[in-house]
Amino acid sequence: MCMLCKIKTQKKTIYYSVAPRGSGPDYFVYAAACSEVELDVLTGETVALRTDILYDCGKSLSPEIDIGQIEGSFVMGLGYWMTEKTRFNLETGRNITHGTWEYKVPLAKDIPRDF
Repeated sequence: MCMLCKIKTQKKTIYYSVAPRGSGPDYFVYAAACSEVELDVLTGETVALRTDILYDCGKSLSPEIDIGQIEGSFVMGLGYWMTEKTRFNLETGRNITHGTWEYKVPLAKDIPRDF
């Protein structure tokens, strides 16, 4: 009976993928960011108080999506420099930071208070 149920619930999916031909158009955007940060020189703890981002994307088709992408990429960069540390086993070369217990991504408290 269990085998019959398993057969009836199997997922049947067909995948189709096409690689793009040629190279896409090059485009460049200009951006600048400035952050005000409190640093405790005794403990090394930081608190991002304010961040201003100036981003020239030309004519925006969807300002809300663009703002989300800009702020998201800033937080990714913040995490890259401040909290994320990928560690590898020196003997085997395997990644030993398997999840959020060892690999610390930015949290809500890491995002600037005034963005």
